[in-house]
Order: sequence, then C-alpha cells, then structure tokens
Amino acid sequence: MSKEVSGMFSFLLGVTAGVALGVLFAPKAGEETREDIKETMDNIKYKVDDIYHRSVLKTSELVEKGKEKTNDFIEKRKKRSSEEVEE
Repeated sequence: MSKEVSGMFSFLLGVTAGVALGVLFAPKAGEETREDIKETMDNIKYKVDDIYHRSVLKTSELVEKGKEKTNDFIEKRKKRSSEEVEE
C-alpha cells in the first residue's frame, strides 16, 4: 500500500511541477491560463480523493483481517487450554 501511495504522490508532484512550468512558459491569455490551472487542480483533487478513499478501504480490509486472525488465535488458545485442563 505505501508503495502505491508513494507512487501516486510522486506522480501528482510531477504533474504539479509540469503544470507550473507550463504556465510559466506558455504564451496564453490570463483567462485561459486560469482555466487550465483550475482544471488541473480539479484533476489533482480528484486523484487525491481517490487515493484517500482507496487507502481507507485498504486499511479497513487490513483491520478486518487482523480481527479475524486475532479471533482465530483466541479460539485456538481456548481450545488448547480446555484440552490441557481435561487431561
């Protein structure tokens, strides 16, 4: 998961740097440039939201797996303890 988040962060950083350089060197009117910036920021916001939601989903899945493994371990220990008491 952290590699995926790191990769997406690098991608977004690259996009931002590219947009900034493009804005500085592009011979466009101010209104066009503002519209381009707004569009790019909307795209970045969408991608950050996507990364956030996928991270939350993945974290929830990992928590559920952890709960299952913990419950399995507790059940095995209870069973083993009751078998030892019976002997």
